Amino acid sequence: MNGGRRPGWRSTDPSSARDDRGLSPVVGKTLELAVGVLFVSLLTATFFGGLVPEYRAAVGAELGDRALVGGAERVETAVPGGDHVGIERSVSVGLPEAIRGDPYRIIAVTDSNGSALRLSHPDKSVSGRVRLTLPPTTTVRGSWRSPTPSRVVVRGTDGTVTVRLVDGVKRAGSQSALPEEST
Repeated sequence: MNGGRRPGWRSTDPSSARDDRGLSPVVGKTLELAVGVLFVSLLTATFFGGLVPEYRAAVGAELGDRALVGGAERVETAVPGGDHVGIERSVSVGLPEAIRGDPYRIIAVTDSNGSALRLSHPDKSVSGRVRLTLPPTTTVRGSWRSPTPSRVVVRGTDGTVTVRLVDGVKRAGSQSALPEEST
C-alpha cells in the first residue's frame, strides 16, 4: 500500500525533506501583520470618516454659542443701569481665537426688535444670534474679529448710550481716559 511505512512516519533521508518548512513562520507573521494593518486602517477610516467630523461639528456649534453668550454678557454688564449724565467705559472681552479651526466675527445688529449679536463663520453650521437686553436708549454697533483682542467701549451723554464693539487693546504706555476692566 504505502510501501510498508506507517502513517505519520518521516524519512530521515535528507533528499526527501521539504525545502519550504522554514517559510511557514514567515508567512504566518506576514498574515498577522496584514490583519493588524487592516484593523488599524479600518479603525482610522471609521473615526476620521464618520465620528470625528460629526463631533467637530457639534463642538463647533457649542463653542459658537458660548462665544455669543459670553460676548452678550460682557456687553450687557458694560452698560450700567439707571440714568447717567455721562459715562465712559472700556471692558475687555475674551473670545476663542478660532472655531473649528477658522476665524470668525461677531457683529452687532440693530433692527426693529432691538439690538443683537450675530456670529458669522465660514461654516454655516456654526452660526447664531443672541438678543441683547439693554435700555431702549442704547445703540450698539461694530464687530469683533476672533484673532484679535476685543473690547466693549461704552459712552453715554444726556441719557443716550452708545456701545461699540472694537478690536485691539490699549497700547502699553499710552494714556486713555477710559477706565479698564479685565475679564
